[in-house]
Amino acid sequence: MDINESHQEAVPILLPQTIATNQHYSATRLAEMREALGKSLSGDTFCVVVTGSYGRHEASDQSDLDYFIIGREAERSQAPHQQVADILGKMVTKKPAVNGPFSSYITAEELVNRIGLDGDTNSITTRRLLFLLECEWLYNEAGKRKFFDDLIANYVTSSVTRDSIARFLVNDVIRYYRTISVDFEIKTREGDASKAWAPRRLKLVFSRKMLYFGGIIAAAETAGRDYAGKREKLSELLQLPPITRLQTVFGEKSLPALELYDRFLRELSDPEVRARLDGVGPHDRNDTELRSLLDAGKGFSRELIKLLNDRYGPDHPIHEALLM
Repeated sequence: MDINESHQEAVPILLPQTIATNQHYSATRLAEMREALGKSLSGDTFCVVVTGSYGRHEASDQSDLDYFIIGREAERSQAPHQQVADILGKMVTKKPAVNGPFSSYITAEELVNRIGLDGDTNSITTRRLLFLLECEWLYNEAGKRKFFDDLIANYVTSSVTRDSIARFLVNDVIRYYRTISVDFEIKTREGDASKAWAPRRLKLVFSRKMLYFGGIIAAAETAGRDYAGKREKLSELLQLPPITRLQTVFGEKSLPALELYDRFLRELSDPEVRARLDGVGPHDRNDTELRSLLDAGKGFSRELIKLLNDRYGPDHPIHEALLM
């Protein structure tokens, strides 16, 4: 396929049942949250966004609500922390602590401009990549879009050539995924990941990998475009939830990967399966249920590799970017 070919609307495909159910649930709850916040909040100097399963449109009634407020440093003292927490706290079963890793105030200066070097901590990197790859707005859509496009412009400057891809973004996505993989291993060794270890391991294999792949293919689609076209394509694709992004780029060919992903969502949302997996620790790696899902995760990886290689020929710049 010509890398300059633009995409039409995603060809509708019959989604696996759990994905379809969770997407409907997510859309309904997001609409309710937006309406509630819109009635109670005012001002356009900040926005409220959500990441995690709600940001990916994969939520169920057992999902955490990982939200945070974004605004300028100068308006930090005006952030309506408690008001937002009170409103959203009535609408979900599980929510983060106020001023914890989520639900806190993130400055736009930190989110948009602090990429790389010592100031770019793991926490900042996590928030930035989740904002970019799996984020939905809850209040002030225009404000969220402004911060989003400012961040994309920082990844794709006017000096990026048409022959290249959004390689700065590729490198940051790779760094993020490798960092959380390394951190998981170290936490396991130190005993910090013993609680709910198996679900966390499976999320790394499935939902975090889907997030990673979604960032990689968005960057790959920027090949053959000038810097403005690259920004436009990234904005178009990264505003979509990861599953929809996969459908948009690959159409019906994405179905085998999505069926494996559906199994992951289905089993982790089953209370009985989840309870059993919560009790599986790092010393129980041969647990039958865990091993079966990890094997499905390997199949998921193979399907993603096949999609990548089928769409992007051997001379496509994404392959070199992933290698070195």
